[in-house]
Amino acid sequence: MQFLIFLVLFTAAVPASAQIYRWVDANGQVHFSNTAPPQGVNATVVDPNAKEVPPAPESSECYTVRCQGERMEERQRKREAEIERAAAERAVAAPKPYRGLEFRKYISIQRGMGEGELLGIAGEPDLKADQGIAIAAPATVQLDRNLSTAARTGVRLVTYTYMPTPADPFTTTITLVGGRVGEIERVRKF
Repeated sequence: MQFLIFLVLFTAAVPASAQIYRWVDANGQVHFSNTAPPQGVNATVVDPNAKEVPPAPESSECYTVRCQGERMEERQRKREAEIERAAAERAVAAPKPYRGLEFRKYISIQRGMGEGELLGIAGEPDLKADQGIAIAAPATVQLDRNLSTAARTGVRLVTYTYMPTPADPFTTTITLVGGRVGEIERVRKF
């Protein structure tokens, strides 16, 4: 008889213990229980045999030494790229230092010298100003055997300036007229 009572109680208890309840109390704390929650509490039944869901993306991070090393290397690459980008921006923003024009190069420059020859001797200027096409003095153009008329010719004017440096305190300005050295000026700046 006792065995029968035990068997009835056991079979009645199994379905009750198979249900798991979930509810939130007045303080906001979440509770799980296999016994029914207090009266007036909104509880939901949780299925213990439910399939596992994949972890959330933020919680799926790998915490092995290898993964941590890879993340550290990635952060280091990003940091180095940022440093290189900032250095490139500073280099673009910073003016180039003046090169000047040494005296031994200055005395090698002569009027009538071509632009390519000038750049071969003196190098690139610190400042270059292209003044465009200038109108030269009037010239005559032969229209017919017996008829000539006045015409104006245009030439390109370019000014190369070599700024002073601590080793050479002179400012040298070279004006090219039509691709040839037309004027050379060297002034000491204090």
